[in-house]
Amino acid sequence: MGRIMNRPAERFTMPVLHEPFVSLEEVKLRALSLSSLELEVMIRVQNSNSLGVTLRELPFTVLCSAGDQNQEIATGNTGRVKIPARGSTVLRMPVTSQNAALIGALATFVTRGGMQVTIQGTATIDCILFGWSIPFTKTLAVTMAQVAEAVAGAKPD
Repeated sequence: MGRIMNRPAERFTMPVLHEPFVSLEEVKLRALSLSSLELEVMIRVQNSNSLGVTLRELPFTVLCSAGDQNQEIATGNTGRVKIPARGSTVLRMPVTSQNAALIGALATFVTRGGMQVTIQGTATIDCILFGWSIPFTKTLAVTMAQVAEAVAGAKPD
């Protein structure tokens, strides 16, 4: 019969993959009126892997403290974005709020001289056969100076 050759097996090794890092960089107030609030939300996705990854989506919610509770004032989603190997990308998403919760948030802002804005979401990231769901939450203060710049039409830093 046939002879079986004994050769070392070729090995295919997958690189070790690490969960990408997702963080809220900044929220900028762009415009403010009695009927709407325009924000720019900046989220960083950092990929330390030797392979590129795909951010499938990153839906997020903007909450504002109005009294004793948080109220949803806006939502957004980055959509699909490629993040290069050993790279970092800042995604800038404009969001606009035009709902009733905004009136309560503005009242809180006027009476307290500021308000807290919380952004929370979950990034869904794919890489070859692996995937991650990475939740994040961050609370930032919106100050009178930011509002004054937005109302005056000045471009905030």
